[in-house]
Amino acid sequence: AASDLGLELLGTMAPSGTPWHYPLCDPERRCFAGFLTGQVGEDRSKRFLKKVMDGMDEDGMQWDRPIGSLGRISRGTKWMVAQGCRCCYRYGGMSVSPKPFPAWLEEMMELCMPLCGIMERSAWPNSCNINCYADGSDGIDWHTDDEGLFKGRDRDCRIISLSLGQERTFELRLGEDGPAQSVLQLKSGDLCTMEGLTQRHYQH
Repeated sequence: AASDLGLELLGTMAPSGTPWHYPLCDPERRCFAGFLTGQVGEDRSKRFLKKVMDGMDEDGMQWDRPIGSLGRISRGTKWMVAQGCRCCYRYGGMSVSPKPFPAWLEEMMELCMPLCGIMERSAWPNSCNINCYADGSDGIDWHTDDEGLFKGRDRDCRIISLSLGQERTFELRLGEDGPAQSVLQLKSGDLCTMEGLTQRHYQH
């Protein structure tokens, strides 16, 4: 169990009865991925998605599609940070400049962080990478979120994802060429986590 490793999973921190389950549970490597569905609700998920898309337009922002070592990325992205944070997001030879947290992102965290057992606002994430997969041709290849900014290969790292919009497949595999070991169908409003040393040992 994760607790035997001195690792507190978000699913165990959440309020009693919150139906988290962990499709990836690899205590030997200290790797865990959690999944929570049906808690945000369809209407609220639609409203959140509209807030994201409308908010991008209202703030005069465009989705970034930077060019890296393998060419232009096949999705839109935006890097958001809390007040006082100025770090850029660098990965795959690309760099994305930060934008301050908008009000709609704060509203989403007000709902989602308690579902993850993170009650104190001071403990909420201070950065958020938003990806926009516009249609079926947008996607991302196998990778790890091992950017130096997060040190996910060197120490425990929590990544919390909220899916909005159409259902998408999310897979995890051990190493660089193994078969998918965990396959999730993420629906709008679903929460997914990667915890512990997942970024060291697994790709997604």
